[in-house]
Amino acid sequence: MGTDELYPPRRLAAAQRATAAAGLDALLLSPGSDLRYLTGYDAHAGERLTLLVLPAEGEPTLIVPTLERPAAEASPAPATGVRVVDHADGTDPYPLVAAALGGPVATVGLADRMWAEQVLALRTAVPGARQRLASEVLRELRIHKSAAEIAALAEAGAAIDAVHARMGEWLRPGRTEVEVAADVAAAIRIGLDGHEEPYVVAGNDRPLAAGMAFSVEPGIYLAGRHGARIEDIVVCTTDGVRRLNTTPTELIAL
Repeated sequence: MGTDELYPPRRLAAAQRATAAAGLDALLLSPGSDLRYLTGYDAHAGERLTLLVLPAEGEPTLIVPTLERPAAEASPAPATGVRVVDHADGTDPYPLVAAALGGPVATVGLADRMWAEQVLALRTAVPGARQRLASEVLRELRIHKSAAEIAALAEAGAAIDAVHARMGEWLRPGRTEVEVAADVAAAIRIGLDGHEEPYVVAGNDRPLAAGMAFSVEPGIYLAGRHGARIEDIVVCTTDGVRRLNTTPTELIAL
């Protein structure tokens, strides 16, 4: 599966339309799942500013430290239509944000988990702009999975099945939890975030729709004794549901 299928340029255009429809002038996204969702760039969160400036209209700009520009340019981001600019150590990167916005803005959407120091710095760099959460815009885009995303989830489900098939081999006397965790680490996440919407929980009255993916996790926990949980990853289809992992749920004695 090519990165152009997982991170198509039309996704940025859809995000820009949704940004305008929500009454925002731009999204400002620091490293995290939203940045990766839109550009394919799995950036490191650090003290040096990395920020996607996505105006409701105009060219998207990815601002990165000079040291990290090669990684940004090697990622799928440029193929999505993002312009990459960099800032050297010791220089102020925030004027680049103002320049990428192209002029005064009234309201911007910030990444939900942006560092506080960056939030405060953006208040100075973009004076007078009201700050809202970018998830107000991106939630609706991310909640419906594309065919390529569902295929990637199915690959993850198959990997999880393969892990379960080998648990009898890995769980043996003398091994540490760290060693077992290292064996299964590649198969424990199903989305860009460990958990993401839609959440099937009490109080959520949102109707399910084709393309939504979520986990079904019935469990029982006896305080002071033990617990067990069965987890299935499923995707809603137009006529039902598709289960992405197929490991049997019968009790296995090791």
